[in-house]
Amino acid sequence: MKKYFTFIGPIAAGKGTQAEIISKKYGLLHLSTGQIFRDAISSGSELGLKVKNIIDSGFLVPDTLTNEIVKDMLGKIDLSKGFILDGYPRTINQVYALNDILSEIGIELDDAVMIEIPEEDIIRRISGRFACAKCGQNYHDEFNKTKTEGVCDNCGSHDFVRRNDDKPEIIKTRLQHYYSEVEPIVEFYKKENKFLEINATGLSIEEVTKKLEEALF
Repeated sequence: MKKYFTFIGPIAAGKGTQAEIISKKYGLLHLSTGQIFRDAISSGSELGLKVKNIIDSGFLVPDTLTNEIVKDMLGKIDLSKGFILDGYPRTINQVYALNDILSEIGIELDDAVMIEIPEEDIIRRISGRFACAKCGQNYHDEFNKTKTEGVCDNCGSHDFVRRNDDKPEIIKTRLQHYYSEVEPIVEFYKKENKFLEINATGLSIEEVTKKLEEALF
């Protein structure tokens, strides 16, 4: 089934998880921005080197370079089975660029899908994350606890770390930035009659998947 979607939404809303599940079930390509950047870097290309230098410096990859990398990637792979873009476009400039890229390829986006959850749920999901300082195994205060408190399941270490940017006050700042960026994106796709919102509040992963399937296929 050939379909072309982009999944958008706030951090930790579950769009990456759902994109992976849906793409596997329906034979679509799952194209995440993070993986696209990693592939570009590992390729050793000039574009990849630019991305690596920017990320290593602690900055966000600018729209112009992100668009160039997405265009380069989409031009090299077989898109005949359809795809789910995960995490792109993030800005209205990226929306315009994506439209131009797909037009050149001869593809039209079917839907821009937003997965929404309340801000308090996002903060709870992110702020509860921690990892083993020795082996890097990931955990969560609520959703993925260690089997024995204070002991890593994987290596037995007692040392754990949390990311500085997982603090609630920093998450709120990131969300405010997201809301300001996403508003024009939503308006654009609404005018195109290609916007679909999925409210995932209080739903399990399986329940969200079911809602997506009912809406998209």
